[in-house]
Amino acid sequence: MKKPITVIATILCIYQFNAQNLNHDLGILVGSTNLQSDYGVPESILGSFTNNGTSLSIAHYLGFSNGYSRWNRRKLFDHLRVKTEIKYLINGNFEHTGKYSKKNNSNAEKLSAMKGSLKMFDLGINLEYYMFSVDEINNFNYSTYLNPYVSFGFKYSFYTNGITSELGNWEEDRTLLADWYSGKVDLDVGKNNAFSFCSGIGIRNMLTPKIDLVAQVSFQYFFSDSIDGLIHTKNDSSVNIQLGIIYQLNTK
Repeated sequence: MKKPITVIATILCIYQFNAQNLNHDLGILVGSTNLQSDYGVPESILGSFTNNGTSLSIAHYLGFSNGYSRWNRRKLFDHLRVKTEIKYLINGNFEHTGKYSKKNNSNAEKLSAMKGSLKMFDLGINLEYYMFSVDEINNFNYSTYLNPYVSFGFKYSFYTNGITSELGNWEEDRTLLADWYSGKVDLDVGKNNAFSFCSGIGIRNMLTPKIDLVAQVSFQYFFSDSIDGLIHTKNDSSVNIQLGIIYQLNTK
């Protein structure tokens, strides 16, 4: 019963938005996600370049800059977009590459043999603030069509992580893992979920009156230390780099 109600409510909201002459854009973005966690080099802000995953996003942008709407009376809204996003992270494969994995001892050998995996599904909402008025850009009132922006928002993530060891089945023999991860409270492997805060910068380039290209870099901070399945130091985070194409539904 809840699902039909949700669908009906969504349709009504769309009709209401159209009645207010708001702008709607649809975008597809692809890129790479670098995870900073207990894998890699935790002391480095970029983590390890080997601990990456491929990301795919589908986004809806809601704008308030339509010249025929009541929002146009407030110039601040000319610079804003509300972005709702679905992002899927695949091929997240991780390994230990920090200084502790390069030492000449048994723990270093166990760390080098440990591999991690991650698949994640994000639902998020962001507020984007553009340097130039989106309405004036769309009407060719600027000599340049490049429009930088900053963004911030929140995401809710559903994820599945995994751990393997080249030394054997660690679930049957915990001593195959390094001392930091040999206890039951040191691991959280399987399906889970978490909230996160995200912020970023980007730039949109008008390719045609209805099509924009976009490039963005965002930082995502998880309110959890178990995204990678390892519980050891601090909460996990990620850096996301994406390129995409945006289609403006309302633009004539």
